[in-house]
Amino acid sequence: MITKRCPLLESVEVAAGHPLRGAVDDLQDGDVGVIQMRNVDPEVGVDWTGVARVRLPPGRRVDFLRGGDVIFSTRGGRNYAVALHEPPYAAVCSPHFFVLRTRTDAVHPHFLAWQINQGPAQEYLKREATGSHILNIRREVVERLEIVIPPLERQAAIVAFAEAAAREKRLLSALIENRQQQINALAVGLRASDEE
Repeated sequence: MITKRCPLLESVEVAAGHPLRGAVDDLQDGDVGVIQMRNVDPEVGVDWTGVARVRLPPGRRVDFLRGGDVIFSTRGGRNYAVALHEPPYAAVCSPHFFVLRTRTDAVHPHFLAWQINQGPAQEYLKREATGSHILNIRREVVERLEIVIPPLERQAAIVAFAEAAAREKRLLSALIENRQQQINALAVGLRASDEE
């Protein structure tokens, strides 16, 4: 397969997050997870331990999230995509997300999420965002986003490279934090010894 350029809609189905009336915190406890913006980090993914588990109101068809879905944040200044592994329990995402589901095996979900999070796509999304107080990305903007689809082997190589870079960044951040704690401990120790 050769590299192809196309609007996202040509290869990916775009759906709104699950419609909810009112706040998630106002719903009764239950067994369906509702992913909210606070549960997602573009570098780490979904923090499933913090996802609220609720009873969804009856009457609406529920399209649960699946492994391979990509959730895309539509509100605020940070519009990012996160590819999901198999959810640990039945889950939906709030209306502040779009769910992107590939229509073809030619697009790897993790590659799709990576590409959306990169400079060219982010610049397009910033240009097309609407709203004066809170920025918002409309569905048709996401559907028109041009994506590049290289062969699957190249997609896999790019994803592996990006994941290695993210691991390095987390390790370096932990090392910097550890070093800062050591410096703080030295300062506290120095003050304590000076006061004796």
